[in-house]
Amino acid sequence: MKNFSFLILVLPCFLMAQDFSERWESYYSYYNITDLHESENKIYAAAENVYFIYDIPSQTLENVTSIQGLSGEQISKIYHSKAYGLTCVGYENGLLQIVMDNNQNIFTVVDIRDKISIAPNEKRINHFFEFDGILYIATDFGIAEYNLENLEFEESFFIGNTGGKIQVNQIGIFEGRIYAATTAEGIKTASIENPNLIDFQNWQTEYPGNWKGVLSFSNSVFGLRNNNSIYSLETGSASLFIAVDSEVSGFNVSGNQLVITSRNRVLAYNSELNLEAIISQIQDADFDINTAAASNGRYFLGHARLGLLNFDSNNLQTHSEISPEGPLLNRIFSLETTPAQLWVTFGEYNQFLNPFPLNYRGLSHLTAEGWININVEALNNAAELSDVSIDPNDSTRVFISSYFDGLLELVNHELVQKYDSSNSIIEGVPGNVNDNRIGASVFDNQGNLYFINSTAENPLKKLNTNGNFENIDMADAFLNPTETSSSKLAINNTNAIFISTLKDGIIAYNPNTNTSARITSNVPGVDFPDTFNVNPHITALEIDRNDRLWIGTQAGLRVMPNPNAVFDENARVNVSPVIIEDVDGLPQELLFEQFITDIETDGANNKWIATADSGVFQVSPNGREILNIFNKDNSPLPTNSVRTVAINQVTGEVFLGTTNGLLSYSSLITSGNESLENLRAFPNPVRPNYNGLVTIDGLTDGANVKITDITGNLVFEDFADGGTLQWDTRAFGRHKVASGVYLIIVTGEDQIENKVGKLMIVR
Repeated sequence: MKNFSFLILVLPCFLMAQDFSERWESYYSYYNITDLHESENKIYAAAENVYFIYDIPSQTLENVTSIQGLSGEQISKIYHSKAYGLTCVGYENGLLQIVMDNNQNIFTVVDIRDKISIAPNEKRINHFFEFDGILYIATDFGIAEYNLENLEFEESFFIGNTGGKIQVNQIGIFEGRIYAATTAEGIKTASIENPNLIDFQNWQTEYPGNWKGVLSFSNSVFGLRNNNSIYSLETGSASLFIAVDSEVSGFNVSGNQLVITSRNRVLAYNSELNLEAIISQIQDADFDINTAAASNGRYFLGHARLGLLNFDSNNLQTHSEISPEGPLLNRIFSLETTPAQLWVTFGEYNQFLNPFPLNYRGLSHLTAEGWININVEALNNAAELSDVSIDPNDSTRVFISSYFDGLLELVNHELVQKYDSSNSIIEGVPGNVNDNRIGASVFDNQGNLYFINSTAENPLKKLNTNGNFENIDMADAFLNPTETSSSKLAINNTNAIFISTLKDGIIAYNPNTNTSARITSNVPGVDFPDTFNVNPHITALEIDRNDRLWIGTQAGLRVMPNPNAVFDENARVNVSPVIIEDVDGLPQELLFEQFITDIETDGANNKWIATADSGVFQVSPNGREILNIFNKDNSPLPTNSVRTVAINQVTGEVFLGTTNGLLSYSSLITSGNESLENLRAFPNPVRPNYNGLVTIDGLTDGANVKITDITGNLVFEDFADGGTLQWDTRAFGRHKVASGVYLIIVTGEDQIENKVGKLMIVR
């Protein structure tokens, strides 16, 4: 019986990855090293869904991320071919990417990933082995051959006992035979010269049992059993070499040494099979090593939290940490930014606002000097850190909301106080006084801090500027407060507070009149999305520059033009969807049934709306025009699950926090400036091959912008909403203007300040 290769692998099927470095920046975490490969005095280190290259002689780093074209998926294996000058990146989902050394072009090979006849859980790439220009790929379905010269797949081998799919963990070639370590059917071997390796009958099970690995070293073949024992293999017999007393996660040849990585130590053997090195301790940290490599008297260990560790063979007690800077983790939950800093949290709760099982993940802070990471141990081991509020009067002072351990106050990155039920008016959930769920907090314009205490008798609390806590009476709005889960807050320019809940709509509080109110489906004028519950889960709240309340739910988007109306019994409450036209001119609801995770407003009052599985949308101030959609297909986002957005209003940088990493997009949209002193236009000059928009920034909010030709003929006029305005270089939207010098005449909203700039256009 013959088992022929699947057709799609016969033909080359790859895509050239796009480079997004012009407008995008990545802020990935490089501290969980999942695989290493040593080649030409360089270490290739995979860190979840990115990798970096450490040049040992020069001690320099080079990062390769989704900005350069990596897929953003979980990397399972990395390999560098010295002979062909390329790096092979294998993924959990079967994707293969080839990165060329000479130009960093990335080829995305989708043959395995997209093959319908192979189940998704059988496509993982487990190992690469290069031999005579062929890259042998061990996968969860068998073995695939990839021609490194032609950059195309050749054959694939299903080598199960009956020609079926079987998990192959590692491949080795020794003295003309190819060895395949399988999980269920032993180590199978065949002649590498056999032209018919596609026939499973040409593969013999030479070493029965369950095997995790096989390799050739020091003129011998070694196999790793599932029981973590390593055997020397010869002509069908297996002799015990070493029994490792903990789970082996790495088994490879590197730097002319056999390197074995287990949960409690790394062992390195030289070509004489003598123990060259043993590393069993990491200073001030758990021994949490995933993989290891050797090179020229140095050992490189891939730690799960500390990144790439460098040990000198002359001193195996100490190490240096050499991963690139980045946040602690890639699983981003919330972001908070000012013009000079960005805070990142990693705590989380599920869609039902349940924080269990608890996580303990620390914080990350991006400053002008770089990343500052605060481990959870320095935060009194507080769990589920879910939100950050920066003191508007002292940027070194921040409050961290924990959805289990209360409210944390930090000054200059040091924990000053942890407020919970033991030392403040913070309340635990019914039945557990130690479960103190603080969802979020917000400062009012007087410097008081409001925060939400979920499922408590008094859900809204205030920390006054004098340091005293105060319970806010909201008995009229919270009908069953101890049964009401809440998570997020928003505040408008009159200091009115709006609280999101799981099932009870939005709860509002007016501190000026000390009144509270409910925004629910039962209120006339409120058109919430239809869901299983009477009210949808309110997942995001945002007050825009026109004081409108934008409401994200698990089933769509709503807008409340006048949120203060809820406090006036004579005013009409209006909560409604945004209606836009589709490509056929038919009306439809913006983000219909989308799970909204966050909403932020930029300097031009545009909205950036994050979703749970469709990327992020940038829409116009009223929402009726979609300006941009960024997702995994058209941007470097590593996933369409975008949890949080934060915008630097001074630079226009839009930070997008996803479940697989943090990136930013340079929107070129800024908030209004205090003067016109920094007026500029770019690109300037506009060259013939440029087809984009001209951005004019340094504007004051509401400024009038006129563009004329050199003789004074008006070709464009608009008012700035924020600090930035864009022009398509057309005369009032009709035809493109001719080459020449154009004057940008700006008059401030007060009609007093004015400024003139020049713009050259070359057609």
